[in-house]
Amino acid sequence: MYDIILKKLAERETPIDVIVAGLGFMGFGFISSIKHTRGIRVPLIISRRPEESKKYLESNGFTTICESNPAKIADFVERGFICVSDDLGLIKSYPSHAVMEVTGTVAYGTEVALRAIAAGKHIITMNPELQATVGSELMALADKAGVVITDVTGDQPGSLARLIGQSKLMGFNVLLAGNMKRYLNYHAKQDEMQNWADDKGLSVRQTVSFTDGTKQSIEMTLVANYFGMDITQFGMRGPEVEEVQDVLKTFQWSKLPSGGIVDYVIGRKLFPGIFVVAEHPDANQQKYLRYLGLGEGPRYVLFEPYHLCHLEVAGTIAQVVMFGQPTINNSRHPLATTIAVAKTELKKGDVLDGIGGDTIYGKIDKISLASEFLPMGLAVGAVINHPLHQDQPIKLSDVTLPVNAATILAGLVKDPSAKE
Repeated sequence: MYDIILKKLAERETPIDVIVAGLGFMGFGFISSIKHTRGIRVPLIISRRPEESKKYLESNGFTTICESNPAKIADFVERGFICVSDDLGLIKSYPSHAVMEVTGTVAYGTEVALRAIAAGKHIITMNPELQATVGSELMALADKAGVVITDVTGDQPGSLARLIGQSKLMGFNVLLAGNMKRYLNYHAKQDEMQNWADDKGLSVRQTVSFTDGTKQSIEMTLVANYFGMDITQFGMRGPEVEEVQDVLKTFQWSKLPSGGIVDYVIGRKLFPGIFVVAEHPDANQQKYLRYLGLGEGPRYVLFEPYHLCHLEVAGTIAQVVMFGQPTINNSRHPLATTIAVAKTELKKGDVLDGIGGDTIYGKIDKISLASEFLPMGLAVGAVINHPLHQDQPIKLSDVTLPVNAATILAGLVKDPSAKE
């Protein structure tokens, strides 16, 4: 498949133009990597801080200019510039094949996605938080508009989608889809993670969301919803293991739901990768799988010890634009969600700081049991109505939600601009 994609990209008379919204750690990584991929081009970056983004790009060797006139942007692009603007209207007015949303936010990311869909453009997100929060509502709109909405290969959900697809193509039945985690602290705070974030070049919010398990719950929510998989308990089990193959000893496999589950393993020596536990219905394959080093069976661990984030995104873009195929999305009928849990004691009037903050963390739950609870992706800016204790799951009735594109799309607040 990759040789077909590379050939078709090389044969294009004009490149696939992708507007990028967001210039954080992953956004810049993608823009930097894509200049080495023939057939895909970034003509325009939408940024809420265009001057700052321009300076950052220039300091890293890019020729850039702040520009919001579509005709002038087209001229600058042909001269080798990347244009930067804060004008979301360009998503509609500047011609492109797709919009790449990598804002790392839910409310602003929703606004970007809504504009892309309204403009009849494919929306490619590197934002599981957005997908797992309002992805199903966005998908309903995208289907009506005849465009694709998808998250990417490179993030764990997209990489798991690829591994699950490969497993099924080889005839395996997937029992568990999971990722690997080295450390977990539900109550992690920004001040204690700041040095680690600085060392890795990440924002402290990203770092905290990894450490407190929120990011993992959100990512596995997306996998569960795309593949129709279940969980065994609130927040998943997350057994401790020495190496990933030890997961075979930790679940009662005969008692799992027929559609499989999502979960994770935790261990200091694990890779930052993904895995599936699968069995093969053909008994004749056991001798081959033993020969190939996968063990005695009847269950096997297939894993990738890495996911390469932005470096793998080009494949998703090509897949969407040239073949109309998504990598992974939240589906029209999700089965799981990630809800907000108090990270500390909360007082009336406290304002929740959202994913990667000091006030809450997220845990995956069955959507059938979670209708009363606050989705993690909608929590930022919510005001606490009465005191809550540490580790208390937060109900919608416990908060007053802010009015933004995401809370409106989710149907939890009224659109103030809507006519009665």
